[in-house]
Amino acid sequence: MGSLFHPVGSQPPWVYWARRGALVLAAVALIAAGIWVFRPQAPGPVAAEPAGPSAPVTTAPTPTESASPSASPTPTGPLACDATNSSLTLAGYQKVKQDAKQPFRLAVTNNGGDPCVLNLSASTLSLTVTSGTDRIWTTEHCAKWVPTHKTTLTSKKSYEFSITWPVARSAAGCKTAKAVLGTGTYVASAAFADNAKARQVFVVSKAS
Repeated sequence: MGSLFHPVGSQPPWVYWARRGALVLAAVALIAAGIWVFRPQAPGPVAAEPAGPSAPVTTAPTPTESASPSASPTPTGPLACDATNSSLTLAGYQKVKQDAKQPFRLAVTNNGGDPCVLNLSASTLSLTVTSGTDRIWTTEHCAKWVPTHKTTLTSKKSYEFSITWPVARSAAGCKTAKAVLGTGTYVASAAFADNAKARQVFVVSKAS
């Protein structure tokens, strides 16, 4: 141990220390070289494998808001004549004998500012004769008692027609009774398109 820290020889001490330093440096260099040579190698670049056929990608359709219902189109042709644009009138004799007939005169008038199409039939017009709560006669018993007609009425234009009551009771199947009706007050009521209505009060008097 003494010779290690206190070199002994003919040469000056620094020479021995220089030699020892050189040997230490050489040893360190050899160790470093060994470490460099035998260090783990970094993995080389991995070649990308060719991708196989991919499944087709489906894209879900983007939900869209449903279109809001559009407003109903405005009719381009004439409107139908009905209770909203038309009126009904009814007239007849104030007195009629038991053995006579009552010719009722009716008219549908277009009260609107635009033309309307009148479709007259038993499905759009009815006429009924009553005495108190007793229904005596009605066109509902026979469709052919109502004249059929179709025409266009301009504004304020009227269509007139007549329906004759035979002063007798009616029954289904276009039947009328032969029995003579009693005298008294009767009421004729007409309806067009359900809501346009008119009435006529009259008297049936004794046959001469």
